[in-house]
Amino acid sequence: MWPRRKNNIVSVSINPQNLILCWAQKDKKSNKILLKSYKKEYFESLELEKSIIFNPTRINNSICEFIKKNKITYPTLSLAVTGPNIFEKIINCPTSSLQKDMLNIPQIAQLHWSSTYLCPSLKSGFDFYICGMKQEYLFQYKLLAIKSGYTLSCVTTEKSALLQLYKYIKKENFTQGQLAIDLGNNNYNLRSYFTHHTINNNFNLDDKLNINVKKEIENIATSIGLFLLGNTVCKK
Repeated sequence: MWPRRKNNIVSVSINPQNLILCWAQKDKKSNKILLKSYKKEYFESLELEKSIIFNPTRINNSICEFIKKNKITYPTLSLAVTGPNIFEKIINCPTSSLQKDMLNIPQIAQLHWSSTYLCPSLKSGFDFYICGMKQEYLFQYKLLAIKSGYTLSCVTTEKSALLQLYKYIKKENFTQGQLAIDLGNNNYNLRSYFTHHTINNNFNLDDKLNINVKKEIENIATSIGLFLLGNTVCKK
């Protein structure tokens, strides 16, 4: 039997303002996740508008250059998209088992969507996170990966990546009840939950990296969450 190749997850986060690229690995010495490379590029010519890619060549070149510069073998892309055409909503249901007829979202039939059970609501019922995008938008991101020649592990949202990071940090202490409290304390936005202390205490940064963690905390947190999601998909 051939040995299973090791996929190197490259996190790609795209929003109307920026393209964030990140490469992380598991540090064998400390057993922590090691952030090896990080790059942030600013969009200047409407490369992405309303979640639609208008300049795939520019984005593709940036991804390929990042992988080539870091000499990343067997790269697998884990991608998060943020923008006005990405549907996201927290809904409350009477049971912890979501049925499609509970959604009451007319546009859901037009979307490729998924749901994630979050926690018991602090008021009543149970909270779910719903996200989705139209098939034509999803296809353009798949096409971007095909054009680059790399495997695509997932296309998701920033919130999904941050939820994965939250669960990883909590590890065996994770409970839906505590998540409900933390979401309530942060207006149901995990972006404000993570601080530079969270990153410094739980992850390592390569000595060659020169990053203002405090300034880039939200992007770094999303990138690490994408790394975790990408690895989860590759192991299935």
